[in-house]
Amino acid sequence: MLLIGYFLFMSTENESCEIIIIGAGIVGLAIAAYLSSMKREVIVLESEKDILQHASSHNSEVIHSGVYYPNDSLKANLCVEGNDLLYAYCKSKGVAHKKIGKLIVASHEEELDVLESLSFNGEKNGVKGLKILDQSQIKEIEPQLKSKYALLVKSTGVVDSHEFALSLMAEIESAGNHVITLSPVRDAVRENQNWKVKVGVESQFEINSKILINSSGYNSVNLARQFGVKSMPSLTFVKGHYYKYHGKNPFSHLIYPIPEKNGLGIHTSTDTANTLRFGPDAELIKKPDYIFNHSNERLLNFTESIKKYFKGFQKDLLHEDFCGVRARHGNNHNEADFSILFEEDHGIHGLINLSGIESPGLTSALSIAKYVCRKI
Repeated sequence: MLLIGYFLFMSTENESCEIIIIGAGIVGLAIAAYLSSMKREVIVLESEKDILQHASSHNSEVIHSGVYYPNDSLKANLCVEGNDLLYAYCKSKGVAHKKIGKLIVASHEEELDVLESLSFNGEKNGVKGLKILDQSQIKEIEPQLKSKYALLVKSTGVVDSHEFALSLMAEIESAGNHVITLSPVRDAVRENQNWKVKVGVESQFEINSKILINSSGYNSVNLARQFGVKSMPSLTFVKGHYYKYHGKNPFSHLIYPIPEKNGLGIHTSTDTANTLRFGPDAELIKKPDYIFNHSNERLLNFTESIKKYFKGFQKDLLHEDFCGVRARHGNNHNEADFSILFEEDHGIHGLINLSGIESPGLTSALSIAKYVCRKI
């Protein structure tokens, strides 16, 4: 059960704890669940009225492989490890998921070099099950796909992120730990070997902790600066729109185009019910919002992109679905990395700061939790 705000929190008669985590997105919950399994005392503070309200629930729900990311980057290492951990977790906990694989498609002969480069990069990252297919091999497994070549990535899949989050919540609660919603963190100061964390808007309260973990997503950089972390680079916000296809899903794999500067291109996504979606596109914005900005130009861009690889595509079956926002350090998706800072990075005792946890953050949640908790 979620604890809502100050009064329910005070009813626990506990105004201090060992570890406070700011943010009940999928990464914050994964860290809290991992710490709970270690018998550590944890409170998660969430500003919204429920868990998983932002990037963690506005995405494609894809279990990524790690094929795209620079060698030895946090994204590469944590995604590849997280892929294995997430499949094992879903199987053991009964969380809905499907390992269906994906095809990264090349429409032209000159794009084959990109597929070969991605395959080589993925192999260096430790991704298994990579194979470049020609047109005849593609036709055998995806008859409705138009593509000259494709890179088959077998370890890609989809997961029900809400079931995943509820499973993590169950672990947190069964250990006697708590998630407190409607509890925005206003500030935190370090005094006498403890963090004094100020929480709330109208009804404010304070909790003391030995360790503070900032996993607040879009607000992570602003809070880090308040806590005294210097030289924190700003976040770049990238909005992505998704369209839903009101027709039968003809694909048994996820279909991805060649990656772009600000994202992985307008690709297919599905869920455990085999619903077909397309997206996201990539639009740089100043601050996060989830308003679907419809325009004929956007619809045309989606239509033209989808027609390149979907043989039987009918544009009148494409309808607005939802938006997501990615927060990253830097403008280039392919080069931006996760930022996970410890005392040796910023010089502040008892503070761990996470920011720029965009895709593949969902896939990497359990490996990020493991990586963070090794330091505690």
